[in-house]
Amino acid sequence: MLSSVSKQNIIERIKDVHNNDENQLEVIFSNANKLIVEAPAGCGKTKTIISKIAYIIASNELPNPKKILALTFSVNAAYKMKKDVSEELPKMIDVDNVHPLKVNDKVYISNYHGFARHILNLYGYLIHENLRNINFFDSVDDSDMEKIYQLGIGLSLEQSREISDFNQAVKEINIDYIKSNFNSYIEIINETFIPNNMIPYNAILILAIELFKKFSNVKKFYQGYFPVIIVDEFQDTNILSWNLLKSLISEKTNVIFMGDSLQRIYGFIGAIPNLISSAENYYKMEKIELNKNYRFKDNAEMLILDKNIRSNAEDIMHPNIEENARINLSVTKNQQDEAKWVTEKIIELIKKDPEHKIAILVKQRSINVGIIIAELEKQNIDYFFGLFRDDDSEYINFHRLCLQKFNEHLKSDEGNRISKSILNRIYNKVEEKFEGEQSATTESLLSLLKVFFDKIIIEYSFLDVEDKISFIKDTFENNVLKQHMENISKNVILSTIHGAKGLEWSYVIMPDMEQFVFPNYYGLCGSCKYSYREIYNMGCILNEPKSIEDKFLEELSVFYVGVTRARKQIFFSSSQERVNNNYEIKKTYISCLLSLPGIEYNI
Repeated sequence: MLSSVSKQNIIERIKDVHNNDENQLEVIFSNANKLIVEAPAGCGKTKTIISKIAYIIASNELPNPKKILALTFSVNAAYKMKKDVSEELPKMIDVDNVHPLKVNDKVYISNYHGFARHILNLYGYLIHENLRNINFFDSVDDSDMEKIYQLGIGLSLEQSREISDFNQAVKEINIDYIKSNFNSYIEIINETFIPNNMIPYNAILILAIELFKKFSNVKKFYQGYFPVIIVDEFQDTNILSWNLLKSLISEKTNVIFMGDSLQRIYGFIGAIPNLISSAENYYKMEKIELNKNYRFKDNAEMLILDKNIRSNAEDIMHPNIEENARINLSVTKNQQDEAKWVTEKIIELIKKDPEHKIAILVKQRSINVGIIIAELEKQNIDYFFGLFRDDDSEYINFHRLCLQKFNEHLKSDEGNRISKSILNRIYNKVEEKFEGEQSATTESLLSLLKVFFDKIIIEYSFLDVEDKISFIKDTFENNVLKQHMENISKNVILSTIHGAKGLEWSYVIMPDMEQFVFPNYYGLCGSCKYSYREIYNMGCILNEPKSIEDKFLEELSVFYVGVTRARKQIFFSSSQERVNNNYEIKKTYISCLLSLPGIEYNI
């Protein structure tokens, strides 16, 4: 058992750790039964979560054998939290020589899918006997109807379509379709997938929801077992995760949701719009905002930029701007000149600060980005290719292969062991599949796989075997090797902003900040269609963003996430010409996102 110290000593220690930040301390010491916390980038959210957990434990509010449940959207974020809590919690409550595994006696930390699989591993047999072996199941990509049909497990074409349509309904938050087809979906899973030791991605959550729905005693047990639930990255929760979460929450449950509405950039895969405000109303929650930015505390320019972007999101027509943020923007004649500027800036930054890393963050792959890549290679700049799309078949298939090889290990005589030699063996088997056929994507993914396996052995050595297995399976099932780009040794990383979510680098360069590129036609420019903007100082200026508010806020969120990946400084570039998908050169203007109220540039 963890030893205890006086509550007052814990309070004083927490105050000292948080430098008397009033908002952080209000969250930590709050007695609210239902609390929602707006937590912008760089606000000290993780430290606040750890102190909240420490205070709950030290206050003896958690009798044995009950636990705090901490959930988050991304796999990597969940295990980062587990690592931070395991290292910092014993210090916070003044425990000496306590192995981090002991923290598991008080806190259960996971992502949604990992938690659902854990429940099904214990109680899934109530639905289907084979679910006792869910950890050994092969994961199925439920987005491709043809691949589902070709599994050879007795599915009709209609059933295969229903599985893929259900996946699309989750992405589109089509609640009517999900409700109408929920029972039929489960029936298909029980009759075809589970007997063949297979399970689609969404079925893990759906079966956990069904378990709680059918067996109220299991639901009541978990509601009692987890009297405190803390959810990080709450803004990224999808409809299935939200329903699972609501099943766990009773009137007595102490709930803390932490998130940032402006960092909701996964709407295209089902993150629920306006979930923070909806949950606040649904549970009549008390709300606290963390308003100090510690990431940019020594950089006045970045602080102002961060504040002004958020002000535009809070009131898109009349943002509260006290002082303009002056940004570093280079405007070149054409894409070739812009690519040269990007490489020159990289060379300058590396010469000045060779230990620090630089990320080139873009909205999406494009011909314009290809020009930058060509210039990087021309200048012999070693870079990491991280332009992974979530729907890219090459990216998905790599994860499926990794999962297949890992499952083969789990079924072997050594299946209950995770060691350096075993992970090296799995890596070699994956690498063999691409011998002589490595594309830029597979080469980068092999590097990420190596980095990930090294982290399991070194940084996460404190995890028990079950946790290590869950971490590995969750990473492959969720297709999130990209979340380990931060640990790549190369100085220069080329990534999409979506791929960089949750990561940080010393410097960030955001090129192609021009009309029809960022934002692109499908993002905002197609909705604007020249009707809501004017041109000033070579840039687009939105005059009536209220008319296209949803699209505007989606693009602003992606822009904000890109900006806040920088620890030290952000640099922007734009071109007076762009190359479209038909390789035609078109005149263009500086992105409207760089002409927002409160953002100022010189040309």
